[in-house]
Amino acid sequence: MCVTKFSSINKLKSKLIWLFSLSIFFISICRQDPNKTTIKGSIANPVSNELVFNFPDTSYEAKVVADGNSRITLNQDSADYVTLLHGERTRMFIKPGDKIEVYFDTKEFDETMTYKDSPKSSFLTYKLISAEERDFYGKSLCIADKVSYEVELENFKSNLMQRLDRFENGYFKIAEQKSINASVERYLKRKESFSDRTEEELLYLLETSKLSKEYNFYSLLSTLNRDVFDENLSIYKKKMNSALEPLKKLNNYEEEQGKITQIVASWRERKDDYDNIPKNGDMSIDFSYPNISNEMISLSFFKGRLVYIDIWATWCGPCIAEIPSLKRLQKDYENMDIIFLSVSVDTDKEAWKKMLTEDQLGGVQLWADGWSQITKSYAIFGIPRFMLVDKSGELIAVDAPRPSSSEIRSMIDEKI
Repeated sequence: MCVTKFSSINKLKSKLIWLFSLSIFFISICRQDPNKTTIKGSIANPVSNELVFNFPDTSYEAKVVADGNSRITLNQDSADYVTLLHGERTRMFIKPGDKIEVYFDTKEFDETMTYKDSPKSSFLTYKLISAEERDFYGKSLCIADKVSYEVELENFKSNLMQRLDRFENGYFKIAEQKSINASVERYLKRKESFSDRTEEELLYLLETSKLSKEYNFYSLLSTLNRDVFDENLSIYKKKMNSALEPLKKLNNYEEEQGKITQIVASWRERKDDYDNIPKNGDMSIDFSYPNISNEMISLSFFKGRLVYIDIWATWCGPCIAEIPSLKRLQKDYENMDIIFLSVSVDTDKEAWKKMLTEDQLGGVQLWADGWSQITKSYAIFGIPRFMLVDKSGELIAVDAPRPSSSEIRSMIDEKI
């Protein structure tokens, strides 16, 4: 009898402990931050140790370990489009609380982009691949007659709209409907602009489009030595001139031939710039540009202080995404021995001045009026580019971490 009673008490205790544990579990779930978004990445053939997520107003960097895996937790107030960057770039759509897994191979970036638990991101990838397969700016544009082109466009639009109907009404659905309609309009206008081209001209445009994809000289700048690079340029020029040959009787033949020569010369010059780019530890190359008051300011003015340089433009999305992080950096190092020097490559001076005023951009702000001496001296072909110069004028980093990266703070702290 006593044993039975003791057994009943133990069962009751076990039940109470189980109920208590269950209540703690549910409380912990309720206390989880609903704005926390987790993204796990698995990358085949990674090209760097960073996976970057650019939001409209900030950027996050996730570390990619040796096996290609990555994980990051983000704070997010609302659902929005995000640009994922790792060698190439693609768009995602993320909402607070998402737990997403993404896989891709850098050798076939878009074709292998796969998401788990992010159907809207999957839709964006499908839309991109679908447009690329139909080649509306390539073969279809140059070869298909107007009626066939319009039919294919309508099928493309209809297919995407049907897939879009699976999603709930809201921001994403409305934005994508507008995007698809705008794309179709652009394709139609482009096709219309080609209506007066001869068949020979269209075939030439198609061939040049293929050659531009085949010879990606931006990537070849860093991967090929000078001799092999020049050899590729010579082959490219020969193929371009061969494609141009059927247009020999046309009035603009010599003009097009001159453009090919100019393109090849431009790439040779860029290769010269790239091969002679100053390296970390070299003395920085001085430059001078006007500020908003039209006073000429030089890098050398700030010798004796650390200088963090930002080359940017108002039209550059990734540049704008870094501004909040740059402002935080400036605030955290306020009244310390460091200068934050921003150089805009905008050609529209008024747009630059407007953003300086409206966004209250701090630091030293200079206007370079396009791709000028600074971009040539440091072989800058894409922005944003950040550089860090020490107090003696030597380059600590010719390609420094972005403001959104924690690494830049460690570099500054070590040298300040």
